[in-house]
Amino acid sequence: MFAEFLLWQREEALKHIRAGGFENLHLSCYREVNLGGDNVWDVWQPESPSMVSYFRGLPHVPTGLNIRETA
Repeated sequence: MFAEFLLWQREEALKHIRAGGFENLHLSCYREVNLGGDNVWDVWQPESPSMVSYFRGLPHVPTGLNIRETA
């Protein structure tokens, strides 16, 4: 998910994710958003107390990422 970010940005993001604990990182999938009618979960987001990421698979792949220092 962080491959396109600069190295310092990846390191900063992972620092905050680790601080919140990987055990608190969950993946939420939204079945009711069935883009394209193919029954594939097109909208999902990894989230934790200090991070939310949004992914939508159709019609293209926009992704938003918000990581904060404190929960």
